[in-house]
Amino acid sequence: MPIATAAEVYYAEDQGFFKAAGLDVKLTILNNGAAILAAAAAGSVDIGFGSPAPVIAARQRGIPVRFIAPAVYYQGGPNPQAPTVLVVAKDSPIRTASDLNGKTVAVGGLNDLGYYSTVAWIDKNGGNPATIQFVEMPYSAMGAALQAGRVSAGCSIEPYLSALTGTRDLGIVNDAVSNRYMLAGWFAMDPWIGRNPEALKRFGAVLQRSARWANTHQRESAAILAHYTGTSPEAAATMARVSYETSTGVSPQVVQPVIDLLQKYGKLTSPPATSDLTTPSKP
Repeated sequence: MPIATAAEVYYAEDQGFFKAAGLDVKLTILNNGAAILAAAAAGSVDIGFGSPAPVIAARQRGIPVRFIAPAVYYQGGPNPQAPTVLVVAKDSPIRTASDLNGKTVAVGGLNDLGYYSTVAWIDKNGGNPATIQFVEMPYSAMGAALQAGRVSAGCSIEPYLSALTGTRDLGIVNDAVSNRYMLAGWFAMDPWIGRNPEALKRFGAVLQRSARWANTHQRESAAILAHYTGTSPEAAATMARVSYETSTGVSPQVVQPVIDLLQKYGKLTSPPATSDLTTPSKP
């Protein structure tokens, strides 16, 4: 997706990390994780990016997909890592979760982690999600929709969050999930994983190298991020930057909070085992 949490592959492509690892990679950019998952299931892409929510739901339906590498973990606290923020227009009368009752709220995907996190935040802070109309919208369009009054609130992430003007924060929706969990990662279908162990190993090593480079070269990576996401160079240079996870593989502990979230607010009736959703985690 054209967002900061997915940018490891943009940096790897720009810096020649894929080529150095002997991988011939073609990047395909889609708007949300559900669309990317559908492309992976159809065989249109080999490796996809997205949040755990669509992957967990797909595994429940029998689609043999699992995470092969992490991208970004949410870390709560005074200075949260990679927050997903519910925003409203600066002059909006909305001050609390209950003020959203009966209103329209924009999310990046109706089956994505941002949507379920927003539902959980509203519920836990006194609102009634059942009265709210949620609409799917590209992050890049949320600012204009808020200013025009087409939506009352929007669930935004970087790099679009820092680029918003005329808005104010209503709440960090991640905190309704857990103080530590995987926001997004890279996934593939089990048959592809079984057929391509060497490519999988090289891809994981490239992501690890890209993560370490990006975490220590934020000025250089800002220009690359701006190019691939359409963000202005000024916004990319000053936005709150994410820190990419540098381990390979995905541990069950960082996926379980999302399973719990989907069981409460989604349609997850028979959750898949975390061992069917993850790969061994290594430093």
